[in-house]
Amino acid sequence: MIDLHNHSEFSFDSNTPIEENIKAAIEKGLKYISVTDHMDLIKVTDDYRDHTDIEGYFEKINLLKDSSKKNIKTLSGIEVGIQKETAMQNDEITSNYNFDFIIGSVHSLKEEDIYFADLYNRYNSKDLFKLYYSEMYKAVKDTKNFDVLGHMDYIDRYAPNSSRVPNIEDNKEMIFEILKYLISNGKGIEVNTAGIRQGLSYMHPTIEILKWYKELNGEIITIGSDAHIKEDIGAGVFDACKMLEELGYSGIYVFEKRIPKKLYFK
Repeated sequence: MIDLHNHSEFSFDSNTPIEENIKAAIEKGLKYISVTDHMDLIKVTDDYRDHTDIEGYFEKINLLKDSSKKNIKTLSGIEVGIQKETAMQNDEITSNYNFDFIIGSVHSLKEEDIYFADLYNRYNSKDLFKLYYSEMYKAVKDTKNFDVLGHMDYIDRYAPNSSRVPNIEDNKEMIFEILKYLISNGKGIEVNTAGIRQGLSYMHPTIEILKWYKELNGEIITIGSDAHIKEDIGAGVFDACKMLEELGYSGIYVFEKRIPKKLYFK
């Protein structure tokens, strides 16, 4: 099985050496791991090098790819924080490196980090979620260099309580537009198992979104734990596979040299 979204010492919010992630993945019986450290430009004026050592990351993971190849397929990856304002910079930076896999995730709205911006106190839920998905659509359209959209309903994690998360149907129209754009441009979505560990009753995205994606003939789906510590590597990935199979999906995808490869459930 796979874990294509996790973080290491090269992310600002993790101290785990890459080799510990790989070791944990092997111990849990995974066949593929992509270590996807953060690159988040919150503002257009930010310099990614202040927080992201891409050269150091590649120097280390390339050595580990070789040393671990008998036990697991180790892939190079990155999680890019996407938004309309920083799309040009993101594409320019990532195009300079030979990643196997790039996740595009909406972590910021209008150059404000969602985690720190206290958005739930500044907006009512209806307006906040409308803003979130409309800005996601802009980010997805303007950012060219990514493979899957990460944890689509990420903003749900930070609601002070479940009542602040609107019914997903309220934003169905915009979510459909996002999904249709991804599908028509050969991009996929991620099942991110961290929603459960973050106190939600579901993984990201909700089952409703996964059903809509299938209804629209979406095919490319990856799975990631979003682990920031080695103990969470592979968390929930087998459950995610079971869920997808029950929803009628025939398999999941891995990326090598940015090329998608399907792994069938049967």
